[in-house]
Amino acid sequence: METILDEKDKKILQTIDTKARLSIANISRKTGIQRDSVLYRINKMKKSGVIRFFSTTLSPEKMGYPISSFVNFELYNLTKQEEKKFIAFLKGHPYVVYVAKTTGRWDTTTQIVAKNLKQFDSVISEIRMKFPRIIKDYNTASIIKEIKYDNMVDLIWGFLEEQ
Repeated sequence: METILDEKDKKILQTIDTKARLSIANISRKTGIQRDSVLYRINKMKKSGVIRFFSTTLSPEKMGYPISSFVNFELYNLTKQEEKKFIAFLKGHPYVVYVAKTTGRWDTTTQIVAKNLKQFDSVISEIRMKFPRIIKDYNTASIIKEIKYDNMVDLIWGFLEEQ
């Protein structure tokens, strides 16, 4: 269900998009919205799922993981139980930093980080050996340079204008 956001919500989201650690008082000061209203609106947006979480975006390369690749898996002969095991394994793997179910040819996409190509190959091999009965095919796309990483705040401006 779509959540309706107003101008005050938009100001709050724009403020916390760049500095999620700001205090309620600072958000209030920057937006001109009363503290109680800021707190109420943030809690409402969290409860409705507009705000999923507050996070820090790390640079894998700066953290010693220069290999960062998206790996797509095409699955077959899949049961609900096997799918749960596969997803749980990916979610629990320390070098898998992103997992999503997808449509189209690829059923699952992941992002894997590694210190070098040998380690990356080891992670892929580990996944393939653990689930040989359900992995039909896979492909990789290594990230050479991130050009845009957006938390979608700019979409809110357009979203509100369309209403």
